[in-house]
Amino acid sequence: MKQLTQMILILISMQLTTQAFAKPMESHPILKTTKSWNGNMLPGFNAGQTEFTVLSFKIAPGAKTAVHLHPLNGIGYMLSGELTMYATDDPHGNFTDKKMKKIKLKKGDSWAETVNTWHYGENNTNQDVTFILVFVGAKNTPPTLLLQ
Repeated sequence: MKQLTQMILILISMQLTTQAFAKPMESHPILKTTKSWNGNMLPGFNAGQTEFTVLSFKIAPGAKTAVHLHPLNGIGYMLSGELTMYATDDPHGNFTDKKMKKIKLKKGDSWAETVNTWHYGENNTNQDVTFILVFVGAKNTPPTLLLQ
């Protein structure tokens, strides 16, 4: 009887453990788009070897990035904080024109990066901003170019 009780307890324990870990896989879309966050259409891919680059960023309170552009398609995902990004259609990186666009991103937001458009990000809060960017394009193409 004692062995039967132990066996039943073991089977119940195994069943509870299996139920706790046997949940079906879940998948939720985070981002699907053909446009960057400033509304511009994303370019198609060129022929040749494709390369992915995954970067993590941390921006301190009150800090901002340099004015830059990305020659590659990229997506971002906010891990913490709030980031304000500004973009301009001005080919010289002038942000005083009326074509400037702005977006605020917070934890859990995702976006498609602008391609070949001057922009910068700014942390106007009192906590660090952390996010991940994933770029894809032709092998050995730098994901970021700075305004000189």
